[in-house]
Amino acid sequence: MSPVPSGDTNATLDAYLDELERWSARLNLTSIPRDRMWSRNVVEVEALLTVAAPAPGSRVVDIGSGGGVPGIVIAILRADLSVTLVDADRRKAGFLIHVAGLLGLSGVVVEAIRAEDAGRRTDLRECFDLGTSRATAPPPVLCELALPLVRTGGALCALVADAPEALSGCVAAASACGGGVPDAPAKEVLRVRKVEPTPERYPRRPGIPSRHPIS
Repeated sequence: MSPVPSGDTNATLDAYLDELERWSARLNLTSIPRDRMWSRNVVEVEALLTVAAPAPGSRVVDIGSGGGVPGIVIAILRADLSVTLVDADRRKAGFLIHVAGLLGLSGVVVEAIRAEDAGRRTDLRECFDLGTSRATAPPPVLCELALPLVRTGGALCALVADAPEALSGCVAAASACGGGVPDAPAKEVLRVRKVEPTPERYPRRPGIPSRHPIS
């Protein structure tokens, strides 16, 4: 597939969704059929961006990027943002590098690394204005994976199935990792504002957050 001309956001989004469908045949990047991808992968990310409202030039980190939702879609919709995509699966990271190059997304960086390890890197820890994710981990686990990467004053905004239902389950994890009280500004968007630095003990070693969520 040839590179997509810049300047037409909808065409770029369609090219991304086409490439996502094509690669999913061998990498299992998504189970969403192509005719539903726009409503699920674009409209939902637009809702997340409306809630998050990142300032121009903000740094965004997308945890467990997988096939690129929401990270790649954010990079297409907001070319002014710097977007770092974090995924431990090197094949998925390869797709993300490929599609970012294909679409000319110069503000995208891909890190093939576990989120727990990313949270320990001095060039990534407490460096981002906004953390995002979709279906990467249960909300308490996601708080431990994402909040160490977000600066004080920033926020985690995640796409979840039922944000109001998720609130009570992640209060302890949010607080432990420097977050404020979680809220649900939209039914599918869970938000945790970063109110103080994450204690040095978080994130714990790879695998521990999933096996023993903070509660």
